[in-house]
This record gives sequence, structure tokens and C-alpha cells, in this order.
Amino acid sequence: MGELFALISAGSFSMGSVAIRRGMRTARDNGTFMATFVNMVLFLILIAVLYFCRRMPPLTTIGFFLFLVAGLLTTFSGRSLHYAAIRHLGPSRAISFRMSSPIITVCLAFVFIGERFSLLQCVGTCAIIGGVWVLSKETLKQDGLHVVQDQAPVNPGRAVTSNNSLFVGILFALGSALSFGTGHFFRKWAVMEVPSPYWGMVIGTTAAWVAMVIQAIIKGDLSALCRNNFNGQAPPWLFILTGGLNTIGQMFIYISVFFTAVSTAQVLAASEVLGTFVLSRLFLGSEEPLGWRVIVCGVVICLGVVLMIIG
Repeated sequence: MGELFALISAGSFSMGSVAIRRGMRTARDNGTFMATFVNMVLFLILIAVLYFCRRMPPLTTIGFFLFLVAGLLTTFSGRSLHYAAIRHLGPSRAISFRMSSPIITVCLAFVFIGERFSLLQCVGTCAIIGGVWVLSKETLKQDGLHVVQDQAPVNPGRAVTSNNSLFVGILFALGSALSFGTGHFFRKWAVMEVPSPYWGMVIGTTAAWVAMVIQAIIKGDLSALCRNNFNGQAPPWLFILTGGLNTIGQMFIYISVFFTAVSTAQVLAASEVLGTFVLSRLFLGSEEPLGWRVIVCGVVICLGVVLMIIG
């Protein structure tokens, strides 16, 4: 069951990446604020139902802290950086870079909770690093990967263009990989302490949204974010859809980690790359140019993740 849940999660996240890119065409932000808000509301409803049905195990202090850290690393920093990378690079390239995250996860799992790390996994690591390196060179040669939008961003003065934009997008994507890789390890550690992925969903997502609010207050963007995302006349439907898809994806990856090894869940989640390729071609068209190098690099990265697991 854990393997099936990981595949469902991958499909949901693939659709969410394409939906968020479409939404960026007319939005002033990257959609993280609204998508995470939808996550939080849905998870709070879920946890309330389960709590009153007495289906929730007791929450320990250590478990709460681990779920909190996992949420900040994945839903807050990881997803924010990933969406920023999608704005600069498009969903296919952004998700390909982010798939290097299992390197971090498997290394941490090996050191702290005793999951295996073998010679074949070293080969897989080399394949991932090689794929990321070639994809970086291909990306820096491209033009027109950033979103062409009808409205100016919240902070237009911070915009970057040309090769600088592409380089920044790659940094965002790799930073997302680092955050997700570390966060997935904390998720596994947390469910070992408190055997309930549902606690992790609500704690992590709520902590992430609160962190986004605090960040927006510090930057002075909160009022603009609220106006753009909670406009009753023109709600950001694609961001809301992304929030729903991410809720499904996050729920099933948590359940998958609960039922199977974190490394196994991650290798199946790597199919998100291939799903994103297909959906990007169907729904983004010329906005998402996919040459043979991008596809080959994506496949090599996926194979590298597989080698890390079967080793």
C-alpha cells in the first residue's frame, strides 16, 4: 500500500506544478500563500474529524517538534523555493532539479536511523549529480523560460532577467531539493516517534503557513498578498486547485512513509518528473520547451534515484 500511495502522491504533485505555472500568468505572487492556506484548512478539518472519532494517538513533545521542523523544511521553505523555481524555469526543469533531494534523505536516514547505503547507491548518486550538472548547462542556454504575466509581481524591483534569472532559478530549485530532502527525513523520524501521519500534516502545514504570514509581515507584503489571494470577485482558482492537489499529494506521501521505508517512498515519488513532463507538454505547450537533453536528464535522475534504492 505504501508504494501505491507514493505514486498517487507523485501524480497529484505533478498536476499541482502545472496548475501553479498556469496560475502565475495572471498572479502577482507564486501561489505558495494560497496553496498552503488551502492545505491548512483541509488538514484542520481532517484532524478535527479524526480527533472527535478518537482515531488520533497521543502527541508527544518530541513528535510535535519533529513534525514542526518537517513542515518548515518542506511546505514552507521547500515548496516556496520550488514555486519560485517554476516561475523562472518552468515545472519540468524545476522538478528535475528538485529530484536530487533523495541524496540528502538517504544519507540522513543512513546516519541517524540505520537505513542502508551501498556501493550501488553511490552509483545512483553520481547519476543524479551528473544529470543535474548537464541539465544546469542546458537550462542556462535557454531563453523565455520565465513566466510572461499580465500583472506585475508584488515586488517588481526584485525581478531579475536573462541568464541571471535562469541562474537564480537553478539555485531556487537546488535549495528546494535540499529542504525537501532534509524534511522527508524528519517526516520519517517523526512518524517513528508518533505513529500518525495526520498529526504531521496539520502541524507541518499550519507551521508553514504561520511562517509565511510572519515572513510577509517582515517584508511588508501581507496586505498585498491578502488582497491578491482573498479577492471575492476574482479568486485565484488555479492556486486553490493547486492547494487541493498538494493536500492529496502531501497526505499520501505521509501515509506512504508511514507504511514503507522513506527511501522506497522517495524513489516512487520520483515518477513526478515523468508525470510533469507529460502534463507540461499537454497544458503548457510552447511555454515549456522540452528538448531531448531535458528529457534524458530527467530520466537519468530518476534512474539514479532508483539505483539508490535497489542498492
